[in-house]
Amino acid sequence: MQEYEEIDLLELIKTLWKRKWIIIACVILAALMAFSYTRFAITPMYESKTTLMVNGSKSSGLSDIASSFDLGSINMSQKLVVTYSEIVQSRIVLEQVINRLELDLTYGQLLERITSVPVKNTEILQVSVKHEDPEQAALIANTITDVFIKEVMRIIKADNVEIIDKAIGIYTPINVKLIMNVAIGGILGGMVGVGIIFLIILFDRTLKTAEDIEKHLGLPVLGTIVDFKNLETKHEVKS
Repeated sequence: MQEYEEIDLLELIKTLWKRKWIIIACVILAALMAFSYTRFAITPMYESKTTLMVNGSKSSGLSDIASSFDLGSINMSQKLVVTYSEIVQSRIVLEQVINRLELDLTYGQLLERITSVPVKNTEILQVSVKHEDPEQAALIANTITDVFIKEVMRIIKADNVEIIDKAIGIYTPINVKLIMNVAIGGILGGMVGVGIIFLIILFDRTLKTAEDIEKHLGLPVLGTIVDFKNLETKHEVKS
């Protein structure tokens, strides 16, 4: 039984190799489709980030700076970061940004493009903006920061937010991974090609060799007819 399975596996490998052009064609076609889809159907989105530092209290001297690093101040600042991340995404902030930049976006549409998250176990708040234009993404992020700081001063009466990094235009799209998509397309195409060959083998009931007749029909082969045309062709090629 084990020998029969090994023979079948060998025949399968030979069949795959014989019809390898099907696999190659499927790989090329799928890779081209993935390339075309990634290059022309996906709108590139760019992301720009700005980071802010939140202090529990505004330091005014060296002694205040030293005292601001105690555990209580740090814990209070980390809690403020969570609160401030919600204020960044509030309607009062984003609608001012829309009006100031004259954006053709609603509050909800702009909110979908914004991420405001505290950096874990720190007093840092990171604001990121996604947009089709990298420079516009940076402009929106910096405008949000400016409006947010003014609103914090107005609402909480606190001047405890400092800008660490301003947003700049990043020209590498975050949603276009051309090489990876083409590679995945090629792999899937290869799998489809193998599947097509399996279907061909499954539905192919023709007997091609004397061994096939003995194997599938259980009949002894008494003789074979030689294809003289092939022999003559081979002889001419050799000579």
